[in-house]
Amino acid sequence: IYATWANGGDVRAYNNGTDSWGSSLRTLAAAATDALSSFRMPNNSEYIAWAFTSGYTHYDGSSYANSAKATKYLAFWDNRLWGIDNTGQLWSSQLIGTETDDAKLPLPDGYVSRLFVGPDAGGERILYAATVDGLWAHDAANARFVETDVKFPRHQYGGHGATTWNGLIYVTAGMAVYEYNPRAGTVRSIGLDRDAGVVTDFRGRFEKLIPTQVALVGRTVNPTSQNELWGWNGRGWQRLTGGSFAPLVSNDIHISSAYDAYRLYW
Repeated sequence: IYATWANGGDVRAYNNGTDSWGSSLRTLAAAATDALSSFRMPNNSEYIAWAFTSGYTHYDGSSYANSAKATKYLAFWDNRLWGIDNTGQLWSSQLIGTETDDAKLPLPDGYVSRLFVGPDAGGERILYAATVDGLWAHDAANARFVETDVKFPRHQYGGHGATTWNGLIYVTAGMAVYEYNPRAGTVRSIGLDRDAGVVTDFRGRFEKLIPTQVALVGRTVNPTSQNELWGWNGRGWQRLTGGSFAPLVSNDIHISSAYDAYRLYW
């Protein structure tokens, strides 16, 4: 498991045997805005990549290299690496370090908040861009973004937790979570802001959603920077950090079978 520290983008790897992060492996040019792991390019090399707004760094298991292509968020689709910058300009790469511009969001600078892959109306996987006021689908054939029915009043943290789970798309906006079924063309609100919301201690915003086998796990942060973990099972939310489990002071969550154990990390 890799993690980046906010103070300049310090990259470190977790040592499960010693329960420690060890020394710095790489210092990015700026704080990381996104990361993408375990993707294989057409040259058969497997990579990890970190975006830091003015460019991105990629690692093939033996060496690190930088690209000066402005990149805020990353995704892998159609056997290519994709990135999008702060202006909403999308690009793709079949040879890492060589990028070609594609569609551009018809929105102001700074509106894009996530780039990810999800199903379209026919069940095919496509790229989506989540923004501070809704969700846009990538039309690859025409190199354009198409607005979806997921629209909400502009929220400065809108779209930060966008992901897919069980064939559906989920987009966050504060404590709100929108569930989008592109096949049926339906949208419903399922967030913690429903039914008068949650108690004051838990109010804040969703920062991330990750899919697991049994639930869609979300991390929220409140105005005092305390984090909570919540699980959505398709019918309701469960507070996973309840009881004697105190709120977390944590910036990220991750789930994988790293170190031969399937676990949720934060």
